[in-house]
Amino acid sequence: MARDAAGGVGGLEEDREVTPEVRRIRADEGLQLRVMRLRALADTPTAFGSTLAQEEKFPERVWHERAEGGAVGADRVTFVAEQEGQWIGIATGLARDPDEPNDPPPMLVGMFVAPEARRCGVGVSLVDAVVRWAHERRASSLSLWVTSTNSPAIALYDKCGFQRTEETKPVAHFPSLTEFRMVRDLR
Repeated sequence: MARDAAGGVGGLEEDREVTPEVRRIRADEGLQLRVMRLRALADTPTAFGSTLAQEEKFPERVWHERAEGGAVGADRVTFVAEQEGQWIGIATGLARDPDEPNDPPPMLVGMFVAPEARRCGVGVSLVDAVVRWAHERRASSLSLWVTSTNSPAIALYDKCGFQRTEETKPVAHFPSLTEFRMVRDLR
């Protein structure tokens, strides 16, 4: 399931200045990716298309494959926000929605900013990195799914120029919750 996974990301008001380095993940950073992803799933379980219990069971090779694909893959990219050598956020761009492979716009998924780095521009920087990647692909739009109760993420995406659509679906592992698609025009 493709998800925005921005769980609790701030960015509507910038309370303090943080100037992270936002860069593409390196192929050898699979274990760091695992740590950050599991932290994200624990922090905001309803914001993601997977669960902590599921991903804790993944073998190490899965994390290395994800890092390698995000580092050099043509159909996906993962960006890391780093401050003084510490990861404070991640975001991934996918060439298309894995749940709807005939849907051509790229997707923003796996968005997470560590709680201590929220509300200081890190989320905007990560979104901007994925937007630049989508532009390089000559995409006309970028879309994402966001849980309807995730107000901080919705505020971030509004700030970054995404518009809510009428498309909705239940969150797979929390069927009482709904998520909706947001799209940003890149033309």
